[in-house]
Amino acid sequence: MRVSERQGTLRLALIVLLTGLLIATAAPATARPEDPGRIDTGTYTSGVLTYTYETFVPDDLPADPALVVMIHGCKTTAEQQRRANLLDPIARRDGFVVLYVDGSPFHLLQQRCWSGLLTPALESRTSGDAATIAAMTRLAIERYHVDADQVYALGMSSGAYETTLLGAYFPDLFAAIGVHSGAAFDHGALGCVGPYLPTVPTEQLAAQALSAEGPYRRVMPVIGFHGDADPAVPYECGRQVIEQWRQTDNLLLAPHGIPPQPTSTLEGVADVPEGHSYTIETWQQRESGCPTLQLWTIHDMEHYWSGGSADPDAAEFTDPRGPSAARAAWEFFTHIRRTDTGFRCE
Repeated sequence: MRVSERQGTLRLALIVLLTGLLIATAAPATARPEDPGRIDTGTYTSGVLTYTYETFVPDDLPADPALVVMIHGCKTTAEQQRRANLLDPIARRDGFVVLYVDGSPFHLLQQRCWSGLLTPALESRTSGDAATIAAMTRLAIERYHVDADQVYALGMSSGAYETTLLGAYFPDLFAAIGVHSGAAFDHGALGCVGPYLPTVPTEQLAAQALSAEGPYRRVMPVIGFHGDADPAVPYECGRQVIEQWRQTDNLLLAPHGIPPQPTSTLEGVADVPEGHSYTIETWQQRESGCPTLQLWTIHDMEHYWSGGSADPDAAEFTDPRGPSAARAAWEFFTHIRRTDTGFRCE
């Protein structure tokens, strides 16, 4: 029996409290102005649930563009996330598509949180929010003639919990994932919302992630972002994301795996007024020109999107004093191409 199933009763009892913690530090945001390009909107029906989405398409879209799938946090809409995180200007500059997925009316009952946070045991390759997001991703690939080897998922808060599920259930779809203020595969809220409680051994989560990959298993590159003063999702959970994926990837790479210690560590300060200092830890495979894993620790930052819009309307959702998570994630993604066994670096 999976850990998430054994703890199901306790999880459900804590849902109201835990989502309240996330909501208190990740309120809705709206940022302006719009970037040149068009916004396509649409719906996707899965069973009795109808999800919505927005897609930013640059004016000058190249043939076979890349696709970044952005997954918002609790009590936030796709539009609010799009306006706040400043991915669109980067997409316009570099010519890639951004799909901002949104929930269904049912998700209003859980404060727009994704089920990867609340009930990860109900998620799989064929069920739950993960399966629906994957289906919306495939529609975008087809519609915009996306290069299928350049599809990436990036999540914030509850969206980051969902993103770790996508990385394991759909390694044949996503070349790499980005996890901002989230938790390891299948961890869920218990122990990783509010006070940190080491409820699940990392080794167990790593093995579960590999099992979830099934016949599509491959080395998954992951970039993580986390504020070390986050009161909602403990910083330890952000570190566990990277360690879980290091162990999962190493189950495929043995005996020559990714070392436990970073292969490089860099310190910096965000180039903005009163910018946060940060630390970048990178883990790289032998003979690889790209990082396999990377963790950005933003010092003294709480539960915010790092380096987002400075618009006053975004003040409760983003921390513009941090380094740009949008730029860093795209820089990580842009060199990675999915292969059947892992990735190649370009």
